[in-house]
Amino acid sequence: MAKRKRNNSTEEKIDKWIKEGRGQGEGGDYKPWLRVQDVASHGYATRDKGWKTGRIHHFLSDLELNYLYTLDWSSYVVDIREQYPLLPLEKTIAIADEIGVNHPKEDGSHGPYKVITSDFYIICKTEKGEKVCVRTIKPVDNLNVRELEKFDIEKRYFEDIGITDWKLVIDQELPNNFIKNMKWIYDCKYLDNRPNINLQLVNSISPVLYKVIKMESIGLSTLALQYDEKMGLENGTCLFIIKYLLANKIWKTNMNEVINPSMPLQIEDIELQVNKLLG
Repeated sequence: MAKRKRNNSTEEKIDKWIKEGRGQGEGGDYKPWLRVQDVASHGYATRDKGWKTGRIHHFLSDLELNYLYTLDWSSYVVDIREQYPLLPLEKTIAIADEIGVNHPKEDGSHGPYKVITSDFYIICKTEKGEKVCVRTIKPVDNLNVRELEKFDIEKRYFEDIGITDWKLVIDQELPNNFIKNMKWIYDCKYLDNRPNINLQLVNSISPVLYKVIKMESIGLSTLALQYDEKMGLENGTCLFIIKYLLANKIWKTNMNEVINPSMPLQIEDIELQVNKLLG
């Protein structure tokens, strides 16, 4: 592999970030290569901890966050590592040379070479064991020849290290209704996100809520507030518990139809769920 002389400041930054553990670790211990403070103009962190990793995620776009929702819901996904670096830098530079395209640089076409990152490095479970999948997310309107050249570098990098499941995901492929529902329930995955709610309370109230939701044809928010009042609970408690049950797949609904809190909630029969498990 050809050796290139790197810009000193860039080399120092790369060495510093590697020492900090960026792009390394797994699960809750993984540290993304790029963090919010590194791309302050358009980067942001999730407000809530990821469902799979239990840590805050760092993204460069809403589209990346939307894709996270699909990964966090999937029963096949084990680990999610965003802003994954393609190191060493010399390897991606050599690949760019081989395929005859310009390697990305820090400041457009005039700055030093920069480390390429993949949006998502994902560990999935399959019948044959765990497998690595890499996904790059992009709005279809932003696709052009230059972007495709950079994706080609990325894809070839992973092929060289034996990872063949690399795909480009465009915004039009994402399930919009599902994502809206995930945004609505996302902060209710963990009970410690809401004071004064514990598992004992959930277990005592959920059978009552299940029964009335199945029997009464009134809006979900209205129903939840009514039972907050009947049970002497803080407003919002019953609705949080309903969201918690959905987020943890204890109750099941059609996540591809938008949940409208002003309308009745359609949930599967508990007995039906048990039969599915037994069958």
